[in-house]
Amino acid sequence: MKWILLMISTLLLSGCPGTRDRIPSTEKADVILPKNEVCVRVQPHDDEKLEAISIYRLSQSQERTTRFFSPMMSVNATTCLPNNEFVYEDNVAYHYSAKLTSAKKQSAQQWPFSREFKVEFRVKKSDGKMQIETLAPQR
Repeated sequence: MKWILLMISTLLLSGCPGTRDRIPSTEKADVILPKNEVCVRVQPHDDEKLEAISIYRLSQSQERTTRFFSPMMSVNATTCLPNNEFVYEDNVAYHYSAKLTSAKKQSAQQWPFSREFKVEFRVKKSDGKMQIETLAPQR
């Protein structure tokens, strides 16, 4: 009897994953080079707006550049997300992530009300032109 009571107490104290406890998976962003400049794009749904971006060199994640947008920024599938005046260097690998949030879902308490997008890439310069090499995610 004590064993059953101990097991039930342990489960109640530690918690069990429920439908609202799932960690949303990260979605893939696109990176292109229009006008020889890095352009990251995402595919927003409904009323989603850009809440934050984060950029860093893969070798220096502690030197992350993060920017929060207040008010949140409207974006669409053809919009280049801001790069926060980040300078991309030749033959360096980068991580770019963006968080989109839906005000409708958040006010209706629907979870998840935000989605994270990410892309990892390397910028290469050849004959005065930039090229992008998309990298496989490290996770």
